[in-house]
Amino acid sequence: MRIVAIRQNKFMKLENKLKIMIVVLLVIVVYFSLAIIRLENYHYAVQVGFCLDTNLAERDQCLDKIETRTNPLYHLFYGLNK
Repeated sequence: MRIVAIRQNKFMKLENKLKIMIVVLLVIVVYFSLAIIRLENYHYAVQVGFCLDTNLAERDQCLDKIETRTNPLYHLFYGLNK
């Protein structure tokens, strides 16, 4: 009986570590997805020609605020396809 309890305890520890690893990996995927969305929005805005008539500091602020596509998932799609 004791051996079964020890094996179950080891399995529970392994299961908890696996759950923690999954959560950490999901956080990393979300973080990188948000970075890709932000960078692709910036890239596409520069490519299309938004915010050209301002100086460099104002241009960066303008490009950070502008939304070039209707949904952020489009940015993720185009960013991952390049």
